[in-house]
Amino acid sequence: MKSFILWLLSHISHMNLRATPGRSLLGLVLVWFLCLSVGPALFSQSKRVTPEDFFTSGEAVLTGSNCFRLTTPNQWSSGGVWHKVPIDLKASFRMELKLMFGCDDIGGADGVVFVFMPYQGMEGRQGEGMGFSGLRPSLGIEIDTWENEHLFDPPEDHVAILRDGYVNHYYNLVGPNVIKNVEDCALHDLTVVWNHAEYELSVQLDGSTIISYTGDIVNEIFGGRSTVYWGVTAATGRYFNRQEICFDKIEFTMPLDALEFDLSTIEMLKRGKVMTLDEMKFNSGKIELLDRSLPDLHRVISFMKDNPHLDLAIEGHTDNVGSEENNQRLSQARAEAVAEYVIEHGIDADKIHIKGYGETYPTADNGSPDGREKNRRVDIYFFQPRS
Repeated sequence: MKSFILWLLSHISHMNLRATPGRSLLGLVLVWFLCLSVGPALFSQSKRVTPEDFFTSGEAVLTGSNCFRLTTPNQWSSGGVWHKVPIDLKASFRMELKLMFGCDDIGGADGVVFVFMPYQGMEGRQGEGMGFSGLRPSLGIEIDTWENEHLFDPPEDHVAILRDGYVNHYYNLVGPNVIKNVEDCALHDLTVVWNHAEYELSVQLDGSTIISYTGDIVNEIFGGRSTVYWGVTAATGRYFNRQEICFDKIEFTMPLDALEFDLSTIEMLKRGKVMTLDEMKFNSGKIELLDRSLPDLHRVISFMKDNPHLDLAIEGHTDNVGSEENNQRLSQARAEAVAEYVIEHGIDADKIHIKGYGETYPTADNGSPDGREKNRRVDIYFFQPRS
């Protein structure tokens, strides 16, 4: 899409839009198309998640692989698991996970809620609140395994889509819908899908759609704020069950501005260690930034905004294809391309220092394509400038 837009712009710039009404109309249509196409900087991602992608709250603990125990089989237990990076509801997503709701069908309680909210890692009330009650603004997908008559629960296990921390079904967006018994000691497949184009949120349990809601949740629930955190909460009350969750795959689009380095990398960078931006790659002989480079660049930008007392050094490197003189110029141009992008996104140019080293410092064998790609790299480090 990016290359197509650039091609379109170049052709528009050569049009004589005054020549004919038809050509003028064409220009307006093209400009309209571009305005629709250019939006917030987003990073599409489909991946298998790892425990490092989440943090826990309450009594939730990692039990192995990608699985977390949310509650113990005891009274008044509660826990949550939250993804560290928010998602943007202006783009569609699909999340696949597995849930175990416990083994006690007769006396087991209370249930699990899949939560979206602007704030990270908050805990709601225990018992019938399932860790969701009181969280506002919020949207929750409740799978409830206990009948609380004063909340208008049906006696069967059920699902509902809730808002703003209300678990009383009088305030539901949709539901409750009765589902099959899930307190059977088994892991159940849960899929949550948001179709942004249709404003539709749908939920599947073990391959069958159990509930859906159509509405402008960005404006109606979150007051126009599209960036939200997501997680899963659970709780017990006087009755209880062991409840667990296992994450499988997530396909979503996150705002680039939300990307950050992990804590260990942040500490390393604060100590002035040199870091190679692994995804900062270039085609042979080229200086154009590739789309795969943007997440790393935005992590650098976020770090600089959080540490305004530090300056950034950017070092460009090349493989050994071409003359040493050309590679020296190329490495300098690549470092300048990185610096330009960082400056365009709010970093003071005086805090950035660039240097090209050409082919002088390879980190891999230039005798193979993979090795040459690794040598076409950018290294960075941060330092305290002299006053």
